[in-house]
Amino acid sequence: MMLDRHRGLGFTLIEVMIVVAVVAILSAVAYPSYVSHIAKGKRAECRGGLMQSLQQQERHFTQYNAYATFTEASTTARTKAFSGETLATSACRLQAVACTAPSNTDTARCIELRAAPVRADSGITYLYVDSEGNKGCDVGGSRTSTNKTCWP
Repeated sequence: MMLDRHRGLGFTLIEVMIVVAVVAILSAVAYPSYVSHIAKGKRAECRGGLMQSLQQQERHFTQYNAYATFTEASTTARTKAFSGETLATSACRLQAVACTAPSNTDTARCIELRAAPVRADSGITYLYVDSEGNKGCDVGGSRTSTNKTCWP
């Protein structure tokens, strides 16, 4: 009689295995979606940093009649070289280079800003925007302006 009373107090091995299997299936479905949303958020931060930096570049152009070139190591830059609040927490590092658009390659008249992800992001090498309004990304070594992943 005493053995029957203790029999219903625990879980059977089958019940525990079913719960583990359900959790594993839910995790397998949810994790890729989670990673995708994190990547989208970081790309949005990079785009925001690029647009903020481009606005600062336009102010510089208005004042000095030329765009300011900068790199991450530059201490005299009037624009940030990263997308977030601090370099350590930023999703992207920003860089200004001469335009690659065929119409104008003079740095004084046209500037291209690039945002390179700190961590690998779906094959995207960098996002870019230039002062002529061209924008896109470099995916696996080839530039594209039609990829909706870059600029939705």
